[in-house]
Amino acid sequence: MSQPTRERDAIPRITDLLALIAALPAQARDLVKRLFAIEAAEGVIAPPVEMEPWLVATFGSVEAALRQRVLRVMNRWTFEGAAFNPLRARRPISGGGGAPRANVKERIEAARGDDFCDPERRTPAEVFGRVRVGQVSASSNVARADGWHAVLIFDEHNPLAIDAQGVADLLATTEAWAERVCEIDASARHLFLGWNCLWRAGASQVHGHAQVTLSAGMAPARVENWRAAAERYRRETGEHYFADLAAAYRALGLAAEIGLVARFASLTPVKEREILLLTPAGNGLTSIAATLAQTLRLMLEDLGVQAFNVAVFGPPLGADADERWADFPLVARLVDRGDPGSDASDIAAMELFGSSVIASDPFDVARALKGKYAALSGL
Repeated sequence: MSQPTRERDAIPRITDLLALIAALPAQARDLVKRLFAIEAAEGVIAPPVEMEPWLVATFGSVEAALRQRVLRVMNRWTFEGAAFNPLRARRPISGGGGAPRANVKERIEAARGDDFCDPERRTPAEVFGRVRVGQVSASSNVARADGWHAVLIFDEHNPLAIDAQGVADLLATTEAWAERVCEIDASARHLFLGWNCLWRAGASQVHGHAQVTLSAGMAPARVENWRAAAERYRRETGEHYFADLAAAYRALGLAAEIGLVARFASLTPVKEREILLLTPAGNGLTSIAATLAQTLRLMLEDLGVQAFNVAVFGPPLGADADERWADFPLVARLVDRGDPGSDASDIAAMELFGSSVIASDPFDVARALKGKYAALSGL
């Protein structure tokens, strides 16, 4: 048997995670176990005979549904968790027949002329005016989520027409806007960039745009949760949480780093196909621009994503040292929000109040990341 065939036969799946961890060298195995709690469960059903044709049509065979292996992963420090069952990707959705995916392009085109197509006349400016870098401008948000809250509007209407220059301009405009805010309000230190693409991901306008807030006092709640987890990890283990997290993902084969940016497919995704980017915060937002743009293109082109959410955040702005944020990196989180042509929601009670329930496989995401990186690197 040839080597390529052996490699294909050995492709890991999320359901192999416990065995993969057991096969790691002792130091890496202990690191992964220190960060994650993993449990496997088996669910058994007893369908009536009348259901068998439906089970075959839906899941490929009756046997595929009879015994289902569910893997639960929890981060011991952030308490984020997910339950993985690939069979859920094939479950039927009653009333979920929305517009075909092809019609998404038609809906994008039909929205040309919306408010963000003419931001100078149809969006408010900040008290210090507007900020623009390249093809992205910053307006004040008319319905604010914080004291400082801007909308970052692409010149390009189509939110899926994403390129490296546009992402670089988005991050540069964010930095320029934050600098203007800090000149008149030194208390505004916690920057949070949120990018919602299409209605499925919570965007109120089709036109390509993102939003950014600058908060005084505490950072947004989930960012503070990460800070507190990293602080507790450092206090209890004497190690650096984010460095160990990246090392654990490398050991499991879920990472595809580019330069100083650690990039990996999450084992505790908030929803499908979550990818995380971590890089030293001192280099500024634009230091992740190229990797963020490449990762978004990969999601759109290789993973079939259309609607997505991106968040970018890091330690407080300003020169004042704050030990509570020691070693906190610049972070980007990207997640798939599903088919924008579907009427069914991808968020339900489990996601809101329990743990995420995931149908996609992080190892599939990691393979796509590694394949795109190898192609770009000429490997």
